[in-house]
Amino acid sequence: MNISTVIPLEPARSIAPAVNSAADRPQRGRPVVQATNVDKIYANGTIALKGASLNIGQGEFVSLLGPSGCGKSTLLRIMAGLGDVTTGQVRWWEQDYDVVGHKGRKLAFVFQNATLMPWARVRKNVRLPLDLEKDTGPDAERRIDDALAMVGLSGFDNAFPRELSGGMQMRASIARAMVTEPNLLLMDEPFGALDEMTRNKLNDDVLRLWQQHGWTVVFVTHSVYEAVYLSSRVVVMAARPGRIVDDIVIDQPYPRSPDFRVSTEFAGYCRRVSQALERASGMGQEGQA
Repeated sequence: MNISTVIPLEPARSIAPAVNSAADRPQRGRPVVQATNVDKIYANGTIALKGASLNIGQGEFVSLLGPSGCGKSTLLRIMAGLGDVTTGQVRWWEQDYDVVGHKGRKLAFVFQNATLMPWARVRKNVRLPLDLEKDTGPDAERRIDDALAMVGLSGFDNAFPRELSGGMQMRASIARAMVTEPNLLLMDEPFGALDEMTRNKLNDDVLRLWQQHGWTVVFVTHSVYEAVYLSSRVVVMAARPGRIVDDIVIDQPYPRSPDFRVSTEFAGYCRRVSQALERASGMGQEGQA
């Protein structure tokens, strides 16, 4: 990964007028991921990201929201170490290198689709990260059992993915990420293809697991309502060049019940995030489409 010299980092700044900006308050915990002035330019000249700066504090639940093509998934993949930066810097746990597995710190990635191996049963799919790490034995079996139980798939060990509903397949994908016992969970719009009832249930499940395990979560979504319901912060991005234009704190307590979705406070936050998204969508584009 192309990472420049380590420099002191500041909270992300808004280009558009900030709405309840996270820069106005201290972070919830020590930095877990710090991206500073990240540019990503593809070989065809497309500017996917320009000057993107974002700090994610320990224990935060941060959603990335923006129009298609704004670089949400690109930034998330860079945070996961799955893509290089053209210029700029990414640091994990205040280190200027990939520290997956360093001092017990791990990250896990949940993709847009379940990406399960269709020929393998659920247990084998969940076991995959442990097999790649050559982690076998009784403790590995316990971790698989625990991960399946946490997502409500106990008893489905021997099912094939084709025998599961879409929601259950995503649960298996989340269990596969959880089996590594990560500190940082990165989720790339994992519920976008699901019906609203299933999506709301999985939202609640993810929040419950986040609170129980003290994870740090970065979550990509196209839904204002999902972002507001889940997040401690909603980061709004504008497209071409992809950049951060607002960073909005959702100052509501957890746990969040279904009643929050029909509250005046929820409607107010949705309106503020929608206004920020509208400003972001209206910004002029630069670079090639």
